[in-house]
Amino acid sequence: MSGRESRKALFRLLSRREILDNVLASDIVFEILDARIPEYLRNRFLERVAMNNGKRLVLVLNKSDLVPRSVISEWINYYRDRGLECIATSASTGDIRAVKRILREAGREIMASFFGAPKVGKSSLVNTLKGKKSATVSRYPGTPGYTKGIQVYRIYRNVYIIDTPGSLPIDADRLEMIIRTRPPEKIENPLGIAIELIERIERIMPGSIERAYGVSGKPLEILEVLAIKRGWILRGSGEPNIEEAAREIIRSYLDGRIRFYTKPDHMDIISKA
Repeated sequence: MSGRESRKALFRLLSRREILDNVLASDIVFEILDARIPEYLRNRFLERVAMNNGKRLVLVLNKSDLVPRSVISEWINYYRDRGLECIATSASTGDIRAVKRILREAGREIMASFFGAPKVGKSSLVNTLKGKKSATVSRYPGTPGYTKGIQVYRIYRNVYIIDTPGSLPIDADRLEMIIRTRPPEKIENPLGIAIELIERIERIMPGSIERAYGVSGKPLEILEVLAIKRGWILRGSGEPNIEEAAREIIRSYLDGRIRFYTKPDHMDIISKA
């Protein structure tokens, strides 16, 4: 994997200047996180800017339907113990009551901004708030439907929201940055990335891959068996197409088809993963 691939996104990401400008224009800042892996995707620059400028910062654990309620409660308590406001939502199921409650409680004209890494469900959440699917939501990074520019919507009489392109801190988790800033088909080394992903998943939640695919073993063995089971065979050589199997692992991870999530007590493992 090239160093360039690890840092260069294939679509527009929000700059630090844009983060600052939009935070300053806001009364409330919502940071949308993937509830499965919130610590991998936190943007501490965004958080510092919001808190240093007296803005209300709310961490939003989206995709909470993919995580047991008890684990969501653990994360909410973990962040609250550290002085951070935290709520849970599931844009895919339409459960965004906690966000609506915060917006309606203001009782005055407010501007709320929404920030988040690619593929955390930020645009789905914004579209649900708007009450209609007026913007296409893309399943994978870098494909049509991803927020390309900063947009402002009025959702209630006195409530405006700012939807921003994806944002990732410069110190973002390398593996997450790669798979969230390009479609699986555009990843230069899908095999290496999938192997790292499998190793990370199995380190934190052993057995997740076997539960998803009925396959166990070392990462390369898993990819070979998966390719054979799916009929992904290379013409000419007759060898299993393990690169296609690798892309399948990446897609399934992003979609939540591989049951995987982290807990606060995984923090030591997360820091090494």
